Amino acid sequence: LLAELKEILAKQDITLLGALGFENAYALVMPRQRADALGIHSITDLAAHAPTLSIAADYEFFSRPEWAALHSAYGLSFRTQRQMQPDFMYAAVASGNVDVIAGYTSEGRIKEYDLVTLADPKQAIPPYDAVLLLAPRRAHDAALQEALKPLLGRIDIATMREANLRASGSNANSPPGAVARWLWQRISGQ
Repeated sequence: LLAELKEILAKQDITLLGALGFENAYALVMPRQRADALGIHSITDLAAHAPTLSIAADYEFFSRPEWAALHSAYGLSFRTQRQMQPDFMYAAVASGNVDVIAGYTSEGRIKEYDLVTLADPKQAIPPYDAVLLLAPRRAHDAALQEALKPLLGRIDIATMREANLRASGSNANSPPGAVARWLWQRISGQ
């Protein structure tokens, strides 16, 4: 998929430099303790319990192709379905106000609230790899490419979640510059 995308973008003089190593996709998310108690580790497992559970998602998820694909692939039918501001979804699922959310795989609050993303064995949700793109006017900037290449393939999902969690806070670790420095130290080993 990335190779095909690279070819398409090249025709527009946009350079796909490469993937960063994580993806920011939708995922069904629930508290780890509750998932373990119910034996839910995948969306297949969830489907059997869904009629007794509630789900929440952002304002557009239930009208997106991802939801249609999940519904079709797994036959998901929840007791209740709610739309919610993304900032509130993670606290709502962590506190038990809803049982499952359609969250984002790189969200830092997954770690903060000890949530788990459920496996999607039927691959109903397409991949959303984080990639670096260079605009046409920077496509041939060798210095920029060399500066960015150390990032390629180096940021795993756990690191990105931690960076996002740091960026969402209101302390000395949360300004963009501080988060960027932390991320660089983490991936470069410095």
